Amino acid sequence: MTDAVGGAGAWFDLSDVPTKTLTFVRPAPALDDHHVAWYSSETVLQDATIRKAGAHLGRRDGEVFAHVHGLWSEENGTRHAGHLLAEKTFLSTDHTVDIWVMEGAMFETAPDAETGFTLFRPVRTTPVGAPNAVLGAIRPNEIIEEGIAKCAGKAGLPVAVVKGLGSLVGAQLEGETALRDIATEVLLTDAEPESAIAVGFAGSPISGVMITGKNRVCVTFEVLLLLSPT
Repeated sequence: MTDAVGGAGAWFDLSDVPTKTLTFVRPAPALDDHHVAWYSSETVLQDATIRKAGAHLGRRDGEVFAHVHGLWSEENGTRHAGHLLAEKTFLSTDHTVDIWVMEGAMFETAPDAETGFTLFRPVRTTPVGAPNAVLGAIRPNEIIEEGIAKCAGKAGLPVAVVKGLGSLVGAQLEGETALRDIATEVLLTDAEPESAIAVGFAGSPISGVMITGKNRVCVTFEVLLLLSPT
């Protein structure tokens, strides 16, 4: 990932990527009173395929770090979703992916007093004369589509595409049984506007269009908004 973007911040769209080893976690109940939720133990799959995933590439403690959510499947077809550990996942062959490289901003981690987590936050890197994208982090308890609209309002231009991942309080998607866990891992997809993949504590992923007004951010939601040309 780092070699592909030369150290810049970026978003990666990953589809049908073959892996030799894939390691991931899901959301899980909190282990203490200081966090709303935590992570499950690691699951390691051999010869799995990343069916759909997205990755924000930024920096943590001065080093390159990828935040990756998505959906993957085993050779027998069993599907999983969650938070992929990029440093413990290895491809079985080279694969071409779509990348949006950022100029002027990137994500860097910082401790967050409200949630108790170390989270990505957007930082300015260089001046940009005519922005064509917005990088944003939506805070807890914000309804997701309202948070996206606030981020878009900073640019004053209409949004063409939204890329993003994060956590919601449960997840309510059209045509799917609602997830009621206090925290779910979510990836926005391009299947249709406001569509997503989500997974809760039990581990069974759901996908579909988010029901308007029913999905609030749990810990954070990191978005890249691609603006419509004027």
